[in-house]
Amino acid sequence: MFLVPLKEHQVDQKLRFRNWVGFPARSPIPPEGARAMGVSATGSGKTITTATCALEYFPGGRILVMVPTLDLIVQSAQSWRRVGHRAPMVAVCSVDKDEVLEQLEVRTTTNPIQLALWAGSGPVVVFATYASLVDREDPADVSGRGTVPGPLESALAGGERLYGQRMAPFDLAILDEGHMTAGDMGRPWAAIHDNSRIPVDFRLYLTATPRILAAPRPQRGRDGREVVVASMEDDSSTYGTRIFDLGLAEAVERSILAGFEIDVLEIRDPDPILGLSEDALRGRRMALLQAALLEHAAQQNLHTTMVFHQRVEEAEAFAGQMPRTAAELYTAEASAAALAGAEELPASSIDAELYELEEGRHVPADRVWADWLCGDHPIAHRRAVIHRFANGIDAHNRRVHRAFLSSVRAL
Repeated sequence: MFLVPLKEHQVDQKLRFRNWVGFPARSPIPPEGARAMGVSATGSGKTITTATCALEYFPGGRILVMVPTLDLIVQSAQSWRRVGHRAPMVAVCSVDKDEVLEQLEVRTTTNPIQLALWAGSGPVVVFATYASLVDREDPADVSGRGTVPGPLESALAGGERLYGQRMAPFDLAILDEGHMTAGDMGRPWAAIHDNSRIPVDFRLYLTATPRILAAPRPQRGRDGREVVVASMEDDSSTYGTRIFDLGLAEAVERSILAGFEIDVLEIRDPDPILGLSEDALRGRRMALLQAALLEHAAQQNLHTTMVFHQRVEEAEAFAGQMPRTAAELYTAEASAAALAGAEELPASSIDAELYELEEGRHVPADRVWADWLCGDHPIAHRRAVIHRFANGIDAHNRRVHRAFLSSVRAL
């Protein structure tokens, strides 16, 4: 019984998945495992589709789901439970006592012995980040390398270090954001391609943006050996053939995804000041960016805006200074009539409606929310911030009119 109805394009993708695995009679599986790619635009429901396929075509199977981030582990586990998976679930990650994972009955560990005990045999869904494939430092390693394989690979290998425990191979692996595994086959994440290290019968690489790489001439790594590159062209020996392909343009044309536009803001400093320090110039530039963004949000009536940065301190500063910039713009540019009308508005609350200022376009500072996220924030904090952003409320559960989320290496 499927708890999530599939849309037309998802039904088509599910049938293509069935043709690939040869259900109900499995075709002979090559030593390197059967491999395929599923290309589908971001937001088109790849997670729900593959979770449904696994439930129907691998009932009672051993399933591995690889994702790049801790947040995606939680989101994927939620989706797989929603679809109807009732098998035991284990997450190979460092999250401890996460409220959502506990509600979903997903146990977490980075200990290969514990992983082998919990997921050693029988039906199971194992979620893991690609970081779980990176070797761990171990000064006591008897091989003399000083490192041991990551927990996922160690649990599958077994041996004396695991006191006789060993995790059985997987029937199916769903490799989300599969383009992140492309490139140098010497990288730690490339271990997922090696069936001798991560034994899987069927690998499905999911992506919205396949990476097709071609070196103009052979490249050599630091050890002098020629670099072997994994590329996602069709019929690749690493990624297999594409079993479905839904591009962004087609998804918009078929109304699977909403249409969108790209707005480019050109910002010029009308009164540049010579002799300013680098920090002062950076602060002036940020203030100009904030003013331009607030002006654009007012003109286009934008309620939620995401801002991406390259440096943590810039993301934090951008969010911290945004309310002050909004207050200055509101006071300077709102008309007298708009200011008078704003004074008659009810106090902000979670039940308050969004409103417009007739001529001033800008809104009072108490109706502007801004926060920031980086990759080092705990998962519970990320969840809370994204909840406020998505629902247009501040930390006190009061309704805001404009929400800005700046991020760096997080989304």
